[in-house]
Amino acid sequence: MPLGNEDVSPGGLLAEAPPLSGFRIRQLELPKSDPTWRFALAANPASPGFLLELSAKNGDVGSASVGEIQHLGYRLAEMKDALEKVLPHVVSAGGNAGSHVETLKGPSRALIQMALLDLVARSRQVAAHELLGGLERNSVRVTRILSLKAPEEMARIASSHVNEGYRDLKIKLDNKDSDLDFERVSAIRAAVGSEVNLTVDANQSYSAEGALSISKRIAQFRIEVFEQPVPQDDIEGMRYLRERSPIPIEADEAANSVERVAELIRMKAVHGVSIKIPKLGGIDKAIQVVQMCSDAGLQVRIGAHVGSRLLSAAALQLAVVIPDLVEPAELAEFERLEGDPVTGLVIEAGKIGLPAGPGYGVSVSPAF
Repeated sequence: MPLGNEDVSPGGLLAEAPPLSGFRIRQLELPKSDPTWRFALAANPASPGFLLELSAKNGDVGSASVGEIQHLGYRLAEMKDALEKVLPHVVSAGGNAGSHVETLKGPSRALIQMALLDLVARSRQVAAHELLGGLERNSVRVTRILSLKAPEEMARIASSHVNEGYRDLKIKLDNKDSDLDFERVSAIRAAVGSEVNLTVDANQSYSAEGALSISKRIAQFRIEVFEQPVPQDDIEGMRYLRERSPIPIEADEAANSVERVAELIRMKAVHGVSIKIPKLGGIDKAIQVVQMCSDAGLQVRIGAHVGSRLLSAAALQLAVVIPDLVEPAELAEFERLEGDPVTGLVIEAGKIGLPAGPGYGVSVSPAF
């Protein structure tokens, strides 16, 4: 089956879904096991978000979860207001409610689209990936992301992840001091040895010139990707780096919509794109971006889906059908969160395998 063979837009899924009887949306507040975890744009001791359940009259339930994305302008209060206006139409209008869902943006649209996909897959008693394309792999290597800390502390944590079986790590940078960023990368490479794969992510904190300088300094440590080195609107800066950096340049915050990815492709600004379902607005939008990148010869990775296991499980269903997916995927961050009401997703030896069962293959605790 080719990627995106079925219509998995909200309208397409509503046309296939069993009649709905109701919805329930609840806020999640998942404490971080390390409350000091931070990156260049934010620091929060917990990961806030929503869990949505769409109930059908036949008893099937489709579930999905997204987190707040403050640095892209998606805040819980505004998201909740928008969702509570649209969801009653989704339940009452059924197959005719697609236009209401299309008024939503980013994670709000994604939340409904993902819940509908889970519901339709469960109603057919198939895994969600069967609606997305042909299965390319049964498991995916995953990355652990290293929070901004002193170099020696980051190196210690990196070593502990390697001892847990991970072979892929992402290093956060912040350009508060480029020498300190260099020391972070140097210390981590020394601690984990030459066989572990490393990427770096500056979350927009460098200028183009500064990013080029640090990329030349850290290239000796075999860095596979430099993610979002410059501000998201600095497309020219991204292109400047793509043409000069010894490390491949990847867009994250700059790739926040189908339209922005089209601009990155037109400008030949990056080597690759980090796919994140919530910021793009749903799995159907992510499939569009994957196809655009494939046509343009750009690399595609699954970026950080921070939140409940339910969010990672949905992204995994996409990851296993992308023919040219560049591994690892950033789907392990639920491991650093506590209090998740979702079970059924397991990481072993640095890989995450497809769970058994229909839909996303995971379960929401009845006690939640």
